[in-house]
Amino acid sequence: MNIDGMASVLLEKLKGIAQTETVVGQPIYADGTTLIPVSKVSVGFGLGGMESKSEMAGAGGGLTVEPIAFVVVQGDNVKIINLTQNKDLIGKAIDLVPDVLALLKKKD
Repeated sequence: MNIDGMASVLLEKLKGIAQTETVVGQPIYADGTTLIPVSKVSVGFGLGGMESKSEMAGAGGGLTVEPIAFVVVQGDNVKIINLTQNKDLIGKAIDLVPDVLALLKKKD
């Protein structure tokens, strides 16, 4: 496959992964509350080629998805819980676990 073909395939695959649904996740419904996850998506790729010695070429790419917030909807009240402000991401996510579990228990 030539470098143009590799670039097209690589970009098409990354485009398929980095969809709108990746940035704004599927809503989670529990007891009248809706949680909508929001993520930051970063995409990078590189290509290289050489037209001698059998037209050698190479390509690579990567994608990072980082959760950054939750949109919380309770009736007419909407708020954003930022996972990256004032705390590290893991600590903030752990702080949310009891609230999410409480909401899921109420749903049962």
